[in-house]
Amino acid sequence: MNGFERVTIEAFDAAIAASPSSEAFKKQVARFSLGLDDPCLVHRGPLTVAGHFRAPGYCTLVVGDLTVDGLVDLTSPEGFDGNGVFIALGNVTCRAFNNDWGKVTLIDGNLAASELVISCYDDSTLVVTRDLKTRFFYGRGIWAEVGGVAEMEYGKGHCLPIGYRNAAQEAIRPRHDAETSMALLTVAENGALIEYELVDKLKQGQPVFK
Repeated sequence: MNGFERVTIEAFDAAIAASPSSEAFKKQVARFSLGLDDPCLVHRGPLTVAGHFRAPGYCTLVVGDLTVDGLVDLTSPEGFDGNGVFIALGNVTCRAFNNDWGKVTLIDGNLAASELVISCYDDSTLVVTRDLKTRFFYGRGIWAEVGGVAEMEYGKGHCLPIGYRNAAQEAIRPRHDAETSMALLTVAENGALIEYELVDKLKQGQPVFK
């Protein structure tokens, strides 16, 4: 993808360390073993994408704001079964946001997805050091951690404040209950993994809400 530089694992790690980031972000990076592997790609500076954005590397770093008209899709490249790392040192603004199995995703800023955040994948992590705002949060057992405010109109799942001590007491839930929320979707939880159906609809420009 234009503007991305392919770098070594060592250079990717060094770029994270050398880039401007908040103290909250630095503490979160220290929590995880990132498990870096090739290909590693770095974009230095803000990135604006018309249409959809697919993270180009198994490990992807954007040093700046990421602004996408459509879907931010963090599905790992062909040949990888999930996992990997995505880091944005800035705000992420999009229509919809999709994490991946086992992926460590860290955003040092706000995550604003006007329609949908999908963060339900086993062994995955989504940490946002400032605010998370979306119409629909689909977590299904996998939470997101937020340093600021979490605003979700509808959804299934919850967010937790960074540094939470009691998950049950501190859970931040959508304004509407799961049953009301799920009834809005154009696909149903019928035994299938509906996150894939939602992502396919988003890619094809089809509605995800009734």
